[in-house]
Amino acid sequence: MEDGADFQRRALREAFGDSSDSDADSPSAADSRGGGGGGGGERDRARWEMVEGVKGLWLCPNFLSPKNQSSLLSAVNREGWFSDDAHNQAMRFGDFPEWATELTRLVREAVCVSEISSRADQEACPLPLDLLWREPLFDQLIANVYKPGNLRAC
Repeated sequence: MEDGADFQRRALREAFGDSSDSDADSPSAADSRGGGGGGGGERDRARWEMVEGVKGLWLCPNFLSPKNQSSLLSAVNREGWFSDDAHNQAMRFGDFPEWATELTRLVREAVCVSEISSRADQEACPLPLDLLWREPLFDQLIANVYKPGNLRAC
């Protein structure tokens, strides 16, 4: 079992790589997340917000940049899950496509180095710590397609 210091070191190593890594050798998380690519040199920090009225639901605005959103949609389309208009949902269990594994890595990283909205309880976290280090982090995936007019606000 990890103590607090080991957990923190592991989280930092997972998020930023080993201390010998240089910024020039590997892309930063800011390149993957929203608002990203800013030339300030500082890593963008994900900001998680609790969704009021839905216990356990969190939102991370600007999680993916528009470019990465487009790449993700293209990857999902290449899976062929939605080639028939009759299908608007796909479920996967077990082994994920490479894009989904990368998305999982980005979620884990975003949780580890994120800011929690001030409205959230001090103990609140988008993912429980015991789940955060599970391998694989997620073992099922559900993808939905919504066409204009299919989604109604509650």
